Amino acid sequence: MADILLVDFGTSRVKSVVVSMDSHKVLDEAQAASPAPRFGPAGEVEISPEGYWAALEATAGVLASRYPKVAALWLCSELHGVIVADAEGVPVTPYISWRDGRASLMDASGSSTFDRISASAERLLSLTGMRVRPGLPVSSLAHLAAQRRLPERFRIFTLPDWLLWRGGERDPAVHVSMAAGTGLYDLTQQGWSRQLAELVGLDEFDIIKSRIVSMGEIAGRIRLAGLDVPVFGCLGDVQSTAAGTGFPQVAKVIINLGTGSQVLFKTAAIPPDVERRPGADGAEFAAIPFIPSGRALSVYAELLDGSAVLGGGKPFFWSQFAELSAVEVMEAALEVDLNVFEAAWRYHDGGSIGAIREGNLSPRSVMSAIAKAWLAQYIEAMDRLDPDRHEQIVLVSGGLSRRAQFIVPVLAALSGRTPRLAGTASGEETLDGLLALSRAHTRSS
Repeated sequence: MADILLVDFGTSRVKSVVVSMDSHKVLDEAQAASPAPRFGPAGEVEISPEGYWAALEATAGVLASRYPKVAALWLCSELHGVIVADAEGVPVTPYISWRDGRASLMDASGSSTFDRISASAERLLSLTGMRVRPGLPVSSLAHLAAQRRLPERFRIFTLPDWLLWRGGERDPAVHVSMAAGTGLYDLTQQGWSRQLAELVGLDEFDIIKSRIVSMGEIAGRIRLAGLDVPVFGCLGDVQSTAAGTGFPQVAKVIINLGTGSQVLFKTAAIPPDVERRPGADGAEFAAIPFIPSGRALSVYAELLDGSAVLGGGKPFFWSQFAELSAVEVMEAALEVDLNVFEAAWRYHDGGSIGAIREGNLSPRSVMSAIAKAWLAQYIEAMDRLDPDRHEQIVLVSGGLSRRAQFIVPVLAALSGRTPRLAGTASGEETLDGLLALSRAHTRSS
């Protein structure tokens, strides 16, 4: 068998590996920082689409030039981003990130686009499986429409189908997980939905969307390092991580700790008020997403590190955070709210540090309290999804899961369940997922 490329487009990093399909071993790897976002005054978080293509060339492109007999590229990416292009596919906006908050901007009426579409929140949840949030593509698109910044006929791309288009494919496709992440895909009808467009005020526009393919079907072909490469997967990084950890076969509950984070639960009956997501195989699972994690931790890290630098010292947050003991974290007395961005799971007027007493506000005590508050969120989320505690084994995955040794013991102490750190063959559960999916569908085909 030939070699294959696996690529994960994460919020902070793009990583690619080349794998031998004979031995299933990683032969080589390349990684690059994700393109830097531009933060605007109205809450915009925008990224150059060309920056993503450059990152693909710097990772998978470099590997393809070293291993010119690669047979395929399997791709996953962060969810909930969107690019608006004209009818010919030329971008008219940058890539609008899931962190974008422009939909919450108040207008002259004293309300925001997010306020207005929230009136349809229950209907949107029932059709899309998602609670409406400022950073969802459907919210950003509704805001652009209200600002008269959309052409009458336009095309939307998620990151995978944009990369396919940029690589020369004129009929790109994506997995259902990427389509569902836009808020314009109806899970009940299993297709792009005109009704959803009408609910958020996009009914006057002619919106072109990409095809949807099942796992194992080719999503398109691209030119990379002089090669014509077929592309597969094109699914969300959450779904790829789940596949890489063995969810739900190994355990029916998984905590994913990354820049963003979620708790996923596989159950036969998802309650109507709980969010749901399609997995790699298309079957749905229950989810509590947008739990503050790396993005929120970085806000507090900036405060502590910035204070150190102002005093002539060096940044210390992440190195010291990793060295916290489980005892320190469990005994933390300060109360920290990590909901520092509006789309966060339990956002209400921003984050905070409370219960401050004389003598308990050292940097170490603040970091311990941040760690405890961070992990306590997942206990509440698990109990929300599995209140009767039928599932005792919990998989812990994601880029932050290995940043500190206190994580697993503190989760165990707080939850009374048995958390297990997910194993990884490639160093990234997302890439493990792409490998597992590629092997399964190569055999089945």
